[in-house]
Amino acid sequence: MIYVPDVDYACYYVPSEGVIRAYEQVPRNNIEVNYRDYYINSSYLYKDGEQSFGSYSTIPVCLSNDIITDNFLYRNDIDKIMLTFIIFVIILIYFPLKVFSKLFKKGGL
Repeated sequence: MIYVPDVDYACYYVPSEGVIRAYEQVPRNNIEVNYRDYYINSSYLYKDGEQSFGSYSTIPVCLSNDIITDNFLYRNDIDKIMLTFIIFVIILIYFPLKVFSKLFKKGGL
């Protein structure tokens, strides 16, 4: 499965390594199509643009919709997200609980 943040686009294409291009319409000759490039190795930052397809243009072949998902577990950087989440849990929950349990234990409560 390939993760994209928004699955509402008509066509997805991989123009280069690390980039997924999402077209608002299926590209065909003699039209201009708005697109969004997702940079999968840069935390899915995106850039919007417009591409023209003339009669001599090479029309991109869309990826099958069966392999496109917006389930965040398929993100390329899920390991970094989970590590950050675990560190925040330890800092914001575990350490304060330890401190309060030590304070109330010594205070006789």
